[in-house]
This record gives sequence, structure tokens and C-alpha cells, in this order.
Amino acid sequence: MRQTSVAAVIVSYRSDDRLFRGLDALASQVGRIIVVDNDSGDAVTAKLKDVAEAGGNKIRLVLNDDNAGLAAAQNQGIQLALEEGADWVLLLDDDSVPDAGMVETLLAAYAMHPMPERIGLVAPRLHDAECTLKARAYVSKHAFDFRPVRFGPGDVVDNVAFVMASGSLVKADVLREVGLMREDFFVDYIDFEFAFRMRRFGWGLIAVGDAGLEHRLGEFEHKRMFGRDFRFNSHSGFRRYHIYRNRMRVWRAHGFRLPAFFAFEVASIAIDLAKLILLEDDKLEKLGAIGRGVMHAMLGRASSRVG
Repeated sequence: MRQTSVAAVIVSYRSDDRLFRGLDALASQVGRIIVVDNDSGDAVTAKLKDVAEAGGNKIRLVLNDDNAGLAAAQNQGIQLALEEGADWVLLLDDDSVPDAGMVETLLAAYAMHPMPERIGLVAPRLHDAECTLKARAYVSKHAFDFRPVRFGPGDVVDNVAFVMASGSLVKADVLREVGLMREDFFVDYIDFEFAFRMRRFGWGLIAVGDAGLEHRLGEFEHKRMFGRDFRFNSHSGFRRYHIYRNRMRVWRAHGFRLPAFFAFEVASIAIDLAKLILLEDDKLEKLGAIGRGVMHAMLGRASSRVG
């Protein structure tokens, strides 16, 4: 399968050097790169313009006047990719750097699947420089089955319930049938909702251990407490607001079709709150943001700029 049939969509917002490392790593792996920038500031914009000009027709740059949100920016890029005839759309965050040959490996795993016609999304194995990311896929064969599965090089995991958006290689036919990302989510849990929607339409997801993507979930922190070292990723109050608001929206839309997901979420919330209270700074601000997110989800409020 030709890698030129793949268009990559990268959303940038106040990006650092990882964006440009990712663009370098991606250049030889796809046919087209679309960068949608959510008002990252003059310095980043100027550098993006230089990279786009140097890339010729390979890179298309879309500059938004403000932060339109991750989902809306993804949709801008996806729509352009579909209009230009891409067969696959690769979604990437601006802090993600593909390993060499990632796209080729994802396409090869898809082609070798016993039922490729039902596979709509292929995802890589995520890793980070600080080794805080564990290579896990979350598998669900039926409504009461939801479990983490460790995987690595040589593994292809089927019946995946959801994946992180960054690194997701999505078939164009899926996007036409299932629809695009939910823009009212703004940021966080967009990928959960999209994956669950895919499964409702009968599309499958697989995770490929031989395809790697360097990625970071939140801001890396290293603290020493109780005589022990703790290495973890944290989120701001702004992000915590959207995580908790949108996770409740996902529960409402998809939870009854996948009740085992609730058990996973309860454990995730317990771990997150314990980490926040014991290790993180700005505890009251973050707990307040979580409370507002839950309240706004219950009230149906769609505000996207509460921090």
C-alpha cells in the first residue's frame, strides 16, 4: 500500500521543538502534511511558514486567528485531506515524533490483517523519553469486557476499544461514514468518543507494536516524597476541567453500550485524584476545575474556555 495515499494532520498550539522534530521525521513517510496552527504566536508561526515554504507542495499550513480547539482544528485538516483525495488520515499532536518507518509499518499491519475490510483505524505503540508511558492497548470483545493488554514489538492487538488520537491512522471511508471529531469537546476525550462511535458503526481498531510514536501525556514532573522518587505526568486545571466534563459526556453517550468501561474509569479517576492530592501543585485550583467540569457536564453547558 502506498504511503503517498496518507495525509498527516498535525494540530499545533504554542508548540516547542517537538513539532519540528515531528515534521522532519514525518516528511518521508506520508504524501501530504497539513499543519493547523491554533495561534501559537509569532515565533512559532514564522518558523512554520519557513518550514512550509521549504517543503514546497508537501506541507500545507492553516493559520487560525485564535485557539479554535483541538477537535475543530483536526476537522479543518481532515476536511482538506479528504478533499485532496487521501485514502488515510494520520492524526498527530504537536508533541509527537514518529519513529522511522511508523506509517509503513501501520499500513503493512493493516494489509496483513485477516479482515482488513473491517479495520478502520490502526494505532502505534506510544513511548516517551521519561519512560512514564506504558505500552498498553485496551481491549473489548463485548460489552462486559474491557481490559488493558501489554504489547510490544512483534504484537498486533485486535478488538481495541479506543486509542489516543495522536498516531491514529484513520481510513478515509470511516471519516465519511462515522463523521468527524466532536468540536464541542474542544480538547480531551475526543479520541474516546470517536473510537466508541466507530465501534457502533461496526469498524474495528488495531494497535501495532512494531510501529512506535514518541508522545507525552501532560507535563512531566519528578518529585521526591516519602523517601521515594515519583515520575509522572500532570495536567493543568484547564485540562482537568475538559477531561472530567468530557468523560461524563462520553459516559452518557456510550457508557450503557460498554458498561465494563465504567470500572476502568472509576479506577482511572481514583488514581488521578490520589496523584493530584499527594504529588501535584495547585491542588485547590485543579480540584475546583474538576468540580466545574462535572457540574457543567450535568447541566449540559458547552463552554470551552474555562480554566
